Amino acid sequence: MPREKYKQKLMKHRLCSIARFTACASFLILTIVAVSSLVRAMSLEAVQNENGIPASWKAASLGNPDTITVPITYWDQREDDCNDPNRQFEWSNCRLYAKGIIQGVVRDQLGADGLPVPTYANNIDAWNAYHDVFTANVTGNNPVQPTDNFYRWFHETSDQNGKQLSKKISREVTFRRTGKNSYEYGSRGTFPLDDVNFSKDDPATKTGHNFHFTAHMRIPMKISADGTEQFWFSGDDDVWVFLNGQLVLDLGGLHADTEGNFKIDQNGNVISTVNNVNTDQNCRQTLPSPLQIGYDTYNSQLENKCHRTTATKTVKTGLKSGDVVNLDFFYAERSTSESNTRIAISNMNWPISADSDLKSTIIGKVGDTESKLVENIASITNRDPERPLDVKRLAAYVSENTNETHLDGTTEDHHIDGYVPLNIETLYYSATPNDPDSWQKIGISVPSNDTSGFTLDTVINLSPAGTTGDTMYFRYFTETSELSGQMDQQINFYTTMDGVAGVTYDYDTVTYTGRPTFDQPPTYIVHIKYVDEEGNEIADDYTGEFSPEDEYSIDSPSIDGYTPDQPTISGKVENDDLEYVVTYTRNPDPVIPVVPTPNPEHPTPTPTPTTPPRIYPPSNIIGDASMLFLNPLGEIAYVPNTGIISDAASTLFNQGFAEVILSQGFVMVTLFLFAGSFAIYFSLRRYLSLNTNPAKASTSRSAAKSAKTSTRSAKKTSKNNKMTKTMNKTAKSSSSTKSLKSASRTKSSSGKRKN
Repeated sequence: MPREKYKQKLMKHRLCSIARFTACASFLILTIVAVSSLVRAMSLEAVQNENGIPASWKAASLGNPDTITVPITYWDQREDDCNDPNRQFEWSNCRLYAKGIIQGVVRDQLGADGLPVPTYANNIDAWNAYHDVFTANVTGNNPVQPTDNFYRWFHETSDQNGKQLSKKISREVTFRRTGKNSYEYGSRGTFPLDDVNFSKDDPATKTGHNFHFTAHMRIPMKISADGTEQFWFSGDDDVWVFLNGQLVLDLGGLHADTEGNFKIDQNGNVISTVNNVNTDQNCRQTLPSPLQIGYDTYNSQLENKCHRTTATKTVKTGLKSGDVVNLDFFYAERSTSESNTRIAISNMNWPISADSDLKSTIIGKVGDTESKLVENIASITNRDPERPLDVKRLAAYVSENTNETHLDGTTEDHHIDGYVPLNIETLYYSATPNDPDSWQKIGISVPSNDTSGFTLDTVINLSPAGTTGDTMYFRYFTETSELSGQMDQQINFYTTMDGVAGVTYDYDTVTYTGRPTFDQPPTYIVHIKYVDEEGNEIADDYTGEFSPEDEYSIDSPSIDGYTPDQPTISGKVENDDLEYVVTYTRNPDPVIPVVPTPNPEHPTPTPTPTTPPRIYPPSNIIGDASMLFLNPLGEIAYVPNTGIISDAASTLFNQGFAEVILSQGFVMVTLFLFAGSFAIYFSLRRYLSLNTNPAKASTSRSAAKSAKTSTRSAKKTSKNNKMTKTMNKTAKSSSSTKSLKSASRTKSSSGKRKN
């Protein structure tokens, strides 16, 4: 073979070998991609949410414990004498017996001190309003003063002789779970102060129970406004329940064991229902004082003449889902007939240990797009005055609705929601938000549907309420769509206090205007001419294209010795081209100032350099096209769940590895390499066994030819042997057949002879 031809074959051999190796390597990489995709698919699960809160947070937080204990404050009250004109506590021993509920004894709003305020400031007005002896003395100013009858109900106080009338006692009450999310406290015959000796000398106390006391219990709770939340009470006597200072349940007056409840509907309104209410005010107006007709007659008229019924009303509180409010429960046991207190709370999110607030503000555009950059400032405040609170997890949730109007007049709506993928580059925190330099970056884990997802790299500690450090602020950014629409944002905090976890959240909404149509909107020209006083062109014209509603601001060029009459041309493009003329006026000759001779005794002071103000937010955020803000993840975000695969596999198939190995560009390049190398290998595979030594190649060819000849010879010999064997077998078979025939004839002849 000519040497040049052999070199060509040798080159093809080497190219085929390289192509085979490349094909095998790229196939191996594609196999890894496939396995990685399979493993990742097996290890992904949806990040579920309940109204923007990661589902796993609820299960890991307060959830449904068997018991919930909350503080309560009691005021033990001394029994009043039956002849005391300002009598508050004890009526049965004075032959006056509780009847129906009297509503309106206190005002609809709590006072400035956070306590109830009587509707009337004196007993004359109170009697004229109700004609009810039990409430005539429940009077006071706003706020209640120490000299008012009502002051002793929720304060320690003494009479004019120095005798203490009420004593404050701090306790706790425990609610026990009776259903999935239902809790109850109390029973018939509730006497929480039987162990208190303050009023042990009162005649009523000698019955074996302490009947005279008042109470205040505050429960911080979060409103769901889903129609299932309910607070229920049954007992005696006065009971008032407030939500964020507004009266929502009124069981005022002395009365027997009576039920009342309120529910919160989907609009945040409170529906209140109370039994045994004295609604017939005309009947009560005819009742004279028991001092005039006698106690027995007064009791009889209340019992027989004045009708009592169930009263239902709607209180428009303005509450909305996610609001954190205080539920204030006020109670009074005022007579010795009975003492019953039963409370049931169903489907309420309580108690809440923290408040949250979120403010979202559009601060600029993202590059040259129509997308808006939204700055979100969220705060969380510890509500507990005694214990610190730890913030361990944070999740930001976005629900965005946009719409487009086409040039043909049709509209199209779009919706996207999901968790914002925060990281150490986009999440900041500070205790002093007004100090731009105080903001620090903080990392957060990759979202996942378990308690480790959305975990802050550093636990944030909040001091007890009312002290420095009880509030922390967080800042993060989101990017709107380029269309017009509305972005609803919700911030969620996962906290713990003494090992008990809780969740609080808040939300805000921003509305924005963006690209109105799918089609390219019309453009308009802004043209600016720059001339001197004689109308001669003094600088190149400016021409710019703008869309409708665009704002423009063009600075006039600086020309030595001239001053423009309009330093800046600005405005908003409507629906027409715009043209401006900027006229430049020659400056007068400058006056050369006389430079004074320096006085060494009084040197000219060097001006103090001023520090330019810090741009807030950071300048690398606004208008920096290189900074890509991540949009919401969509309805469901899929993230690795390493609980499905082994620890070793989770280390290999992590988030960063998956993003690289499964990227579209990487896979396309690998496929191209595999396809090209396999095609080359397939077309040149006959050169793969080429020997690289020409002499050895000649010997090999001779040996191969000799081997081939020997093989053909062997095959021919084998064939001849087979033919010989076949002929022998045929001859033998023929001989055997002839012998059989001969024997048969012999036997036949022998038979004939015998016959």
